[in-house]
Amino acid sequence: MDNNQRVIIHADLNSFFATAEQQTNPALRGKPVGVIKAPGRTCIIAASVEAKKFGVGTGSRVYDAKKLCPEIILVPANFSKYEKMTYRFIDICKTYSPACEVFSLDECFIDVTETEFIWPRPPRNASLEQLAWLEMGKALRGNAGGKNVFNIAFEIKDRLRREVGDYMTCSVGVSHNRFLAKLASSQIKPDGLFWITDDNKLEVLDRSKLTDVCGLGDGLYQHLTRVGIDSFPILRAKSITFLQEHFGPHWSLHLYNLARGIDDSGVGSILEIPDAKSVGRTYTTHRNLYRKEEVWRLTRNLCEETAAKARKMHLAGRYVGFCLRGGPARIATRQQLHSSGRVAGGEVSEWGHLTLKNYINDGKILFDLCLQISKNWNFFQQPFDFAQVFDSEVAQTRGGLRPYVRFCGVTLGMLTKSAYLPSPLFVSDSRRVDLIKTIDKVNGKYGDYTIYPGQLLGTSLIRPEVNGFFGDRKYRLDFASKN
Repeated sequence: MDNNQRVIIHADLNSFFATAEQQTNPALRGKPVGVIKAPGRTCIIAASVEAKKFGVGTGSRVYDAKKLCPEIILVPANFSKYEKMTYRFIDICKTYSPACEVFSLDECFIDVTETEFIWPRPPRNASLEQLAWLEMGKALRGNAGGKNVFNIAFEIKDRLRREVGDYMTCSVGVSHNRFLAKLASSQIKPDGLFWITDDNKLEVLDRSKLTDVCGLGDGLYQHLTRVGIDSFPILRAKSITFLQEHFGPHWSLHLYNLARGIDDSGVGSILEIPDAKSVGRTYTTHRNLYRKEEVWRLTRNLCEETAAKARKMHLAGRYVGFCLRGGPARIATRQQLHSSGRVAGGEVSEWGHLTLKNYINDGKILFDLCLQISKNWNFFQQPFDFAQVFDSEVAQTRGGLRPYVRFCGVTLGMLTKSAYLPSPLFVSDSRRVDLIKTIDKVNGKYGDYTIYPGQLLGTSLIRPEVNGFFGDRKYRLDFASKN
């Protein structure tokens, strides 16, 4: 089939986190709402439609948001709530085609090329807007008008209100490829519907910013501006030879196609989610961590979650990655064995990895390896090493600097199925495996961290949460949602 004959829908929930809070708390409806990660956090991770009218958006600082909108109501995020709503949203979308791809927590692509004929008639009590869309579809698509994608678009909107919440809305984009369908859904918000065809695609592209489209990140944008390209008309005017000279063979073709609305990529299936290549957890604290014990407790917490995710997916890995960010510092060092450090934005980053001979999915072993990775890190200034600097009151105040950690990340990669691994040889190892199975069984029945390491006693446990990008969708859709 000609790619231009495909029919692809992109459904995007509007201001998802904030609208979810307004859905479950009617007192917030019609008011500017900003969702923050937790009490005390200083960054808005989602803004309601009402807050966006004042210029508040995702990534805004709380201080700036209150200046723009003094009436804004700050609400701590509830990721388990959002995850449950996401599953319901996905259940709606996947009924219209097996080619339904979950793109993020609040977005789905649906290829209805072969299935739209199942919904040929408009819903009962169709509004004038719905009838107008259906007639336009018939007029512009000729004989294909009997297969009307807009019936599906309006049914998704209607089912979202009935099955997820009456205050929930989504914007729907329709086009003949993924790139344009996603661009279409961003044209009218909230609760919009937009169709990009061959006739209007260049017009829509030309009034869009380069950073508005999917597939063109900040790094690529900066490179484009350095060679004088800051809009789609200018990009489209450049020859493929010019683009190859400045961006190489891969990105030149990518940019050439983007400027013309060309995208041949297919829509994946929710039934065929690629296996996870790695599993991990990152966390940014809401306060600076000054003591070594605090940092290691945070690390152990993240290691336990990472290993538990791997076990739930029946996987084990032999690549361990570990990262810490903090500061302040004037000097950063580079380690050559397994790790390196840098200064970024006035902070220090240290990261490293180990590749093992054996596969692991035990949180304690993962934690011990993170300690091994970081044992030679000189996180701050000479002559203090990472461990000493936390325990030394002199070091904490030397030169007016007080070192801290603000970010921690743990990764377990090079995954394989745990069923492929040999059985433990020693009795102590077998007992450890049995112990972990029992802990997983108890935590699965009574909730995460019902049983947890004694090292975490007295701390505020960091519990598993879904992220906006849904990067761990294999875990979330194939395992977490079924437990």
